[in-house]
Amino acid sequence: MQNLIQIRPAQPGDAERAALLLHSAYTHTHVTYPPQDIQESGFITRLQDFFRQNTNRFSYQHIQVAEQNSEVVGVILSFGGRTEVDLNTAIGNWLEREALDDEWYIDALAVFQNWGRQGIGACLLHSAERQALQHHYSKIALHVAQENTAALDLYTRLGYIVTQQAVLYQRPHIRMVKKLDHKELGINE
Repeated sequence: MQNLIQIRPAQPGDAERAALLLHSAYTHTHVTYPPQDIQESGFITRLQDFFRQNTNRFSYQHIQVAEQNSEVVGVILSFGGRTEVDLNTAIGNWLEREALDDEWYIDALAVFQNWGRQGIGACLLHSAERQALQHHYSKIALHVAQENTAALDLYTRLGYIVTQQAVLYQRPHIRMVKKLDHKELGINE
C-alpha cells in the first residue's frame, strides 16, 4: 500500500480535505471521507481560510499531504520551533506555545479513518523528520492526547520517547521527542 501513497507539499486547493483532517486532529475525533454526519463548523471554515493564506500556523506552507489516486487522505502539519511565535501571532493570541526553539514540531497528524492502519501516518511522520533535518533540526517533538493510545503506540514504535506530561488547551497530553538520524532517513549530512 505504501507504494501507492505519495507525500507532497500541500497546495491552497487542498483546503477542504486538509481542514477536515486538521479539525479531526485538534478535536481528537475520527473522520471519514466523504464525511458523514459532520456538521459544518465555524472552526473548519476558519481552518480552511488560514490554510489558504501564507505565513500562519495553519498555512498550507507548513503541511505535507498524503495522496492516494490524486486524493488527499492524510496530512501532517509541522514547523521549526524558532518560527512558532511568529506563526501563532498571525492567527491570534489564543494559541499556546508548544515547541522549543531547538526542535522541529509536529502540530497535527491525521489520516481519514477509512484510510487508517495502512502506514500513511508513518509515511507522513518520516516526511516531517526529513524536513526537520533539511532545516537543520536534530530533534523532532509532538504532543499527543493522553487517551490516544493508537497514536502513542505508533510514535513509540517509530522511536519517539515520552519526555513529560503536559496540559494543552485544558486537556492532558504527553510530550514525545525523537533525536533524528541522517542515515536512518537516507539523508546525507
